[in-house]
Amino acid sequence: MRRYENVFDYDFIHLANNKVEGCIDCHCCGHTGHCVLPPTTTDKFQEIFDKMIVADAIFIISPVYAAIPSRLTALFERLTSLLFNTSVINSDKNPLLNKKAAVFSYCSSGVCDDSSIKLIFDKFVMKNYRFDFTTYQYLNAIPNPQERYDDITDYIIDTLKSLT
Repeated sequence: MRRYENVFDYDFIHLANNKVEGCIDCHCCGHTGHCVLPPTTTDKFQEIFDKMIVADAIFIISPVYAAIPSRLTALFERLTSLLFNTSVINSDKNPLLNKKAAVFSYCSSGVCDDSSIKLIFDKFVMKNYRFDFTTYQYLNAIPNPQERYDDITDYIIDTLKSLT
C-alpha cells in the first residue's frame, strides 16, 4: 500500500510484472465463487480481483501498443468468466457494480483515445452495458483528452484531484 500526497492510499498493480493467465473455460468458478486456477508467483488474477472488490476507485492505465495489451485482455477475460459463471455480471450482486472508475490510454505520442478500453470495462462496473458506446460515468469523462493533455501523468493527477 502506498500513499499519494497524504490523501490517497493506493495499490499500483503493474501487469507487466504480475501476469494473469488466460481463462481455461473450466466453469468451476460458477460453483466456487472464485477462479480455481491457483495463484502463483506469476498469476495474480485472484489477488488483483480481490483488490478491485475492496477498492473505492479503480484506475486502469494502459499503454497502447496493441488494441488492448495481452495481460489486460487476460484480466478482462478472467473477470468476464468469473462474473458470468457466478451469475453476477449483469446483476446487483456484481461486486464491481458502480465502482468509481477511470481508464487511461497512452502511447509514444502522449495521451490516446481511451474509449475502446472503456467500452470493455463497462461490463464490469455497470448493468445493461452496451458495446457500441460507453454509458458509464467514468471519473475521467473528458472528450478527446489528447487535445487537453500532452502528458498522461497530468491527466491522471487531475482525475485523482477530482476525488477529493
